[in-house]
Amino acid sequence: MHFRYWLALAGVMGMAGVAGCHPPEPEELTPPEGMQAAAVVQQGTVQLNFLYVHGVKGCPAHRLGAEGSLNELQAAVDAALPARVSAYQSAHPGVTVVTRSAHANLYTAPASGYHPSDSTDPLNMDDWEVGDPGCTTTKQGHPCTTAYEWRYRLAREIEGSFPAGAKNVILVGHSTGARAAFEVAANVGADGVGTQNWGVQGRIAGVVSVQGMVDALGTSKYNVAGITSFVSACKYGDAIVGFGESCALGNGWCEYASDVGGFPAADWVARNKRALMLNSWASCSPSAWTGRSDGSLPWDAQGSEYATGTGMTPAPGQTWRPSHGVKYGSFCHSAIVDPGISGHATAVTSARDRILDWVFNSSPGVASKGSITTSTSIAYNTSTPVYSVGSACPTGQKDEGVEVVGVCKHPGYFDGDDHAIVSSELTVTDGASCAGSFKWTQKHDSNNKHAATFWWKTRSLPLDTSLMATLPAD
Repeated sequence: MHFRYWLALAGVMGMAGVAGCHPPEPEELTPPEGMQAAAVVQQGTVQLNFLYVHGVKGCPAHRLGAEGSLNELQAAVDAALPARVSAYQSAHPGVTVVTRSAHANLYTAPASGYHPSDSTDPLNMDDWEVGDPGCTTTKQGHPCTTAYEWRYRLAREIEGSFPAGAKNVILVGHSTGARAAFEVAANVGADGVGTQNWGVQGRIAGVVSVQGMVDALGTSKYNVAGITSFVSACKYGDAIVGFGESCALGNGWCEYASDVGGFPAADWVARNKRALMLNSWASCSPSAWTGRSDGSLPWDAQGSEYATGTGMTPAPGQTWRPSHGVKYGSFCHSAIVDPGISGHATAVTSARDRILDWVFNSSPGVASKGSITTSTSIAYNTSTPVYSVGSACPTGQKDEGVEVVGVCKHPGYFDGDDHAIVSSELTVTDGASCAGSFKWTQKHDSNNKHAATFWWKTRSLPLDTSLMATLPAD
C-alpha cells in the first residue's frame, strides 16, 4: 500500500486512529457483478465520452441556457485531453483513443410525457410535486414528479448526445446534476437502486460529482440556518437556499432535494463502476447551513461512504463526524459554474486536473471500510493496541492505501469540546493486498483520558491503475 497523499490530506481535515477495544469485523467488499476492475486487453479504438450535467435553475432564461453551466470546465478538459491521450497511446501501443464531449440540458431535453394537469410546460419540471392534480403519485420518483423527470431526461440526453452505439460515457455532474447522474447510472426508481431501467446503464463507465447534491437535505442530520426546515425554506423561496439562483426554485425540486437520498446510488456506482466525488467547503455568504458547507450544501452531503477520500466535519452536539470524497479546494457552491464568483478559475483548474488524473492515471476505489469505538479512555502519551483492518483486494485490483479519520471525545464540562484527531497522533502502517493497521497515541491532553471513534477505509486500484485502462475497445 501507499500511505502518501491521503494521510497528508487528512492531517488538514482531521486524521485519526484506533483505540482500546477489539475492532468489529471489517466490512468486506467483494466486487459486485459488472465491477470494472481488471485492465482489459485493449487493441483498436477506445471511446471516451464526457457528458456535463448542470444543476438546478430557477429562472426561465437560465433553464433555457442550462447547457452552458459547465462551459469553462468542459473547455479546460477538452484543451488538456490531446496531451493526455497522446501519453496514454504511447504507453499502450495499438490503442487509438477517440474523445467526445457534450453538454446536457435537462430542461429542454425530450420529456417523458408525464406532467401534472396544471403544469404542462416541460420547462417547469421542477414544479412537479407529489400529489399534483392529474397524477397518481405518493413519492418523488414516480412518473409525474421532478425526480422522475430529471432521471428520464438525463437518460435521453445520454442517448442523444453521442452517435449510436457510443459507450464509455463519463458523466460529470454539478449539484443536482450529480445526483441525477448517480441515479441514472444505478437505475434508481421510486423504490431505490435497481428498480427502474433507464436503458443506458451499460454505456456509463463512471460518474464525477463536483459539489454534488448527493444526500437528502431534509433529514435531521443537517442543520438548516434559521428556525424552519429545509423543504419549507425552499418552498417559500428563502434566498439562503437559492443555489445561486435569483428566482424561486420549484416546489417539486424542493421535495426531491429534501426527501430523496442519493447515497445508495453513489455507493452503487463506486462499487460497480467508478466514481470520483469532488467536494468543498468554504466561508460563503449567505449560507443555508450551520457548520461546514459550500453555502448551498453541507460538506458531508456531497459524498457517500464508498467515495475515496475522508475528512471530518463538525456535527450537532458539539462533536464531529466523517465526510466522504475528495476536497478539491475551498470554493462556494457556484464557483465552478460562475466566472463572476471568486475562485472560479482555480476551481475549474483543480476539477480539470482531478478528473483527468482519475481517468488517465489513478482511479482508486474503496475495497473495505469500517469504524471502531474505544471501550476505554486513553491516557496522555499512551496508545491503543494496533488494529488490523481490511483484507484481500477485489479480484483484478491491487492495493492502493489506507485512510483513517476520527473524533476525540470530551464529554466533561471542563475538558473542552470533541475535536477531530490530528495526523501527528496516528501511526498508520500499510499492509499487503488492501490491508493495513493503525493505532492512536493521545498526545494532546495531559490532564484527562479520552475515548474516540474512528472511521477507516482501504483502497484498491485497477491493475493498470487508471479508469482508461478498464474501458473496452470497439
